[in-house]
Amino acid sequence: MKINSIKTRVILNSAGAKTIETKVTLSDGSFGVASVPGGISKGKSEVTSIEPIESAKRVGEISEKLTSREFDSQKEFDSFLIELDGTSDKSNLGGNTMLSLSVAFCKACAKAEGLETYQYIHNIHNPEKLLSEAKFFMPRMMMLILEGGLHGSGGATIQEFMAIVETIDRGVEIYKSVKNELHKLGQSTNVGAEGAFSPDGYDNEQILSLLNGYLHGEKIALDIAASSFSEAGWELPDYDVILGNYPVESIEDQYGEDDWANWELFAREKLSNMKNKLMIVTDDLTTTNPAILEKAIAREVGNAIVVKPNQIGTVSETLQVIKMAQNSTWKVVISHRGTDTNDDFIADLAIGSGAEFVKFGAPARGERVAKYNRLTEIIG
Repeated sequence: MKINSIKTRVILNSAGAKTIETKVTLSDGSFGVASVPGGISKGKSEVTSIEPIESAKRVGEISEKLTSREFDSQKEFDSFLIELDGTSDKSNLGGNTMLSLSVAFCKACAKAEGLETYQYIHNIHNPEKLLSEAKFFMPRMMMLILEGGLHGSGGATIQEFMAIVETIDRGVEIYKSVKNELHKLGQSTNVGAEGAFSPDGYDNEQILSLLNGYLHGEKIALDIAASSFSEAGWELPDYDVILGNYPVESIEDQYGEDDWANWELFAREKLSNMKNKLMIVTDDLTTTNPAILEKAIAREVGNAIVVKPNQIGTVSETLQVIKMAQNSTWKVVISHRGTDTNDDFIADLAIGSGAEFVKFGAPARGERVAKYNRLTEIIG
């Protein structure tokens, strides 16, 4: 594919902060547009994001190199970006700069081939499987209902309290039921960073009890975000109490990103005692990094991984991590970020790569709803 032009501009994300949006146009007129999210709680191994204004300058500096040659594949384009950057943490071009280019190129190539983005992703992720024989499915949704920690304003320290649902309608029903209950209790129903409720004065177990009261057989997913606890001066929750009293199917980042020993002990005990019914999910620990994921698999610290493209910087590396997880029978959870945009690429990524789960936040706020709407546009 020959690139005709590249344009980048600075836009606002869901927190009113600046981020970048890049448009890549191919020589046949096909184009793709991508904007980049950011994290509120971040793993220290994530690639470096540079200031959006600097990011736009970097695109201008390398655009001639990108438009002066042809790229035969997504992998070749991404590899060229990595070579141009020349650092281990993508601090030269910026991981955000590279991701905006990589995703925009991906979308443009899909259009050039007359495909939807998820179909193009399928073809590069599973080249051995014909598109005509592919079976695409709706991932299960870890729909955010209540939030605490760095994302909330109440007394809860756990960052995300999610209901695992099969349909968007069921998730919306739970969300509205909790909203109505909070309203009856005189609690604010203003929403937090990712669109969920954060009742004042409620601790972790009170929120769990509230959420559990509106589940009809659904399970709970928790993002503890333990790496933020020490800085905030919080104690870790009693996981035996939580897992013993509530229908938790998935627990994410229950220990800090450097606490490999406790990750190992937790996984050894829980996966044995709970007969592999519990998903132990890595995020800050693995940061969508293939080298770290390889270590996590070898040390058996979990059985699922959160995948966030902006943690690693290119579509190809993101798909590499997904393939590694799938080949090791780990579950894949495609996730949004704390500060996001209306870009719905990760919905296509989830369906095209065959991810089992998605985390897109609450069914509220435009930047979250855009991704849910894209899921239904693809699957119906």
